[in-house]
Amino acid sequence: MKTTDRQEIINLKNVEVNYGDINALHDINLSVSEGDFMGIIGPNGGGKTTLLKLILGLIKPTAGEVKVFGSEASKVCKQIGYVPQTAAINRNFPISVRDMVLMGRMAGQRPIFHRYHSDDRKLVEYYLDRLDILNLAHRQIGQLSGGQLQRTLIARALVVKPQLLLLDEPTASLDAPSSSEIYSILKELNKEVSILLVTHDTLAVSSYVQSIACINHRLHYHGEPNISSEIVMQLYGCPVELIAHGVPHRVLGRHGGSL
Repeated sequence: MKTTDRQEIINLKNVEVNYGDINALHDINLSVSEGDFMGIIGPNGGGKTTLLKLILGLIKPTAGEVKVFGSEASKVCKQIGYVPQTAAINRNFPISVRDMVLMGRMAGQRPIFHRYHSDDRKLVEYYLDRLDILNLAHRQIGQLSGGQLQRTLIARALVVKPQLLLLDEPTASLDAPSSSEIYSILKELNKEVSILLVTHDTLAVSSYVQSIACINHRLHYHGEPNISSEIVMQLYGCPVELIAHGVPHRVLGRHGGSL
C-alpha cells in the first residue's frame, strides 16, 4: 500500500468502556491510517482485547465514539478479518483445514441457508496455497502444529477479502522460528491490507510493526516503535527487558547498581 496520502480508517474519540464497576478503557483517543501495521502492547487485563472488540463492533463504548471506515464499527464488519487466539479454538472439532477456511466465506450469512459457490472454493484454494498449507487441506485441525493452525486462521480471515486485519496474540503459543514465519507472512500481507496486532512479543515491535499503541486502561503512547523507559514504567509498573506471553515482566537492576 502507498504510504503517502493515507486515509484514516479507525478513529476513537474519548472512548470509555466499563464492565459493571470495572473501567476497562479510559479516555482513549486513537487513529489508524490505511496501510499501517500497528502493534498493540500492554499488560494482561489492560484492555487490549477490549479495544479489538470495539473495532469489530462486538461491543459499544460506554462513552465516546468509535468510527471504522467512517461508519459505526458494526456496520463495516464485512471489511474486517479477525484472527482470534488459538486457545479459543476447539481443536477436537471434526473439521478439515479447507472447510474451516471456507467458513470465512459465510460472513454475514445464515449458515443453514448458505451455499458455497465455485468462486468461494477458488478463493480458499488460493489462500491455502499462498500460506503454504494447501497440502494440509484435508487434515483435521487437531492434527496441525501451532504454526499450521495459525496459518489456517489467517487464511480464514483473508477469504473475507478484508481491508483491515485484526490479530489477537497470533504467536502466543508458537516457538521462535514459527513466530518469525508468521510475522514474515503478515509483513507481506501488509502490502495489501492494514493490520492491527495485539502482542506481547517484542520481536514484532522491534522488527516488523510500523507503529505501536501502548495500552494499560489508558493510551500511554502511540507512535513510532521506540519505547522509552518512562513509557514502560507507566505501562507495566517496572522496567522490563522482555514482554513475553505468560511472563508479565522481567525486572532489571538499576543502572550502575549490582544485579
